[in-house]
Amino acid sequence: MHNLGPKVVVITDGPNGAYASDGEKLLVMPNYPDPAPPYDRTGAGDAFASTVVAALALGESLETALRWAPINSMSVVQKLGAQAGLLRPDELQKLLDAAPEDYIPKEFKG
Repeated sequence: MHNLGPKVVVITDGPNGAYASDGEKLLVMPNYPDPAPPYDRTGAGDAFASTVVAALALGESLETALRWAPINSMSVVQKLGAQAGLLRPDELQKLLDAAPEDYIPKEFKG
């Protein structure tokens, strides 16, 4: 994918989390735990992608972007529609602070 031009590539893999590469490192990120079964999956991918873009646009690292995105995605699927569950930065931070210890991006070993 990098040969086609993108500097950062992110691929989501449903229940298996997400993978991201900046051309130097390949990371894997688990999903954020659902507080309840998903209500409506509409907008989950859009929430994930837009959160990655927003984090990178704010100058955050790829690792930080990968920690933020699954939280917003998890929140969106708890509500009906693609926007109702989107989080404000303070709401996202609260969930990030409560994340399990292993909720971190790791280098993908293949």
